[in-house]
Amino acid sequence: MNSSIKKLLTAILLLSDGPEDKKYICTKLNISLDELEVAIQDINQDLENNNFGFYIKSTSINIDMHVVPEVLNSITEYVPESILKGLSAPAMETLAVIAYEQPVTKLKISDIRGVDSESSIKTLESRGLIEKAGELGLPGAAVLFKTTKFFEQKMGIGSIEELPRIGALFTEQEEE
Repeated sequence: MNSSIKKLLTAILLLSDGPEDKKYICTKLNISLDELEVAIQDINQDLENNNFGFYIKSTSINIDMHVVPEVLNSITEYVPESILKGLSAPAMETLAVIAYEQPVTKLKISDIRGVDSESSIKTLESRGLIEKAGELGLPGAAVLFKTTKFFEQKMGIGSIEELPRIGALFTEQEEE
């Protein structure tokens, strides 16, 4: 792999304030997606061989610098607080409903949770984790909500399709 591509790619990622779109990087560096993937693999191999504490994480859409998991445990006191830290259980429930059901109305969110979700929605909007996605095309024009790119960035995913499927998280339990 061309060393100037590796230098440019690492410089772009170090200067960025979050994930970078793969297609955008390919356009700027005048390389193909396959060439980008090879460069990422080469850089990650170099970083691992030289025992660095970070690597390039690649999703289906984005790439970003991430701390190696075993190092992250040692530096937790230096890491800024997560945007999700401090969210109440109702806000986390509301965020999960929106993430998996989006776009979704406040009424449906409240129906799923069994309680009013107005306060949680305001909290999530103020933190930039959700946003209005338009209005339902029915009388009353209920507002639709969806997660933001910021949410995807904080969750370490390239798109909402990369969220784990709920059914995959549970295994069948045998009846006694």
